[in-house]
Formats: sequence, structure tokens, C-alpha cells
Amino acid sequence: MKLYDIDVVKLIDLLDKAKGNVYLITEDGNTLNLKSKLCQLYGVRALLESAKNSTVSAELNVENPEDELMFINYMMSK
Repeated sequence: MKLYDIDVVKLIDLLDKAKGNVYLITEDGNTLNLKSKLCQLYGVRALLESAKNSTVSAELNVENPEDELMFINYMMSK
């Protein structure tokens, strides 16, 4: 799922609630497992840096269907 209009604090809160792996796929083709706090920091930095250039094109890949529904509900509520 593509990311649009991201609230970083809410995104990290959702990642903490996720039961399965959640991957961030950056525009450079890097795949980061966001269950890792180190990858979360790197991923958020990459998102913020690309947001400065108005070129955010990152995607989330969610393994657990319940987690996917949680992220979809969040994205739809915006």
C-alpha cells in the first residue's frame, strides 16, 4: 500500500501494535523491516527527507491480514 500524508507518531504506534512483519519499501528499492526500531528510525528519516523534496513514494508491505486491515483503516480515516 502506498503511503500518503503520514503522521509519524501514529505510524510508529501502529507498528508497535502490529503482530507480524511490516516492511517499508523505499523509492530506492530498499526493504526495511519496521518491526526493528533501528529500521524504523532509518525509514522515518528516509520518509522525512523525501518529503522535503515532495517525492514520497514509499510503500508498506504488511504480512499479517489483521495488521493490514489496521493500516488500511488508518489510511482511510485521513
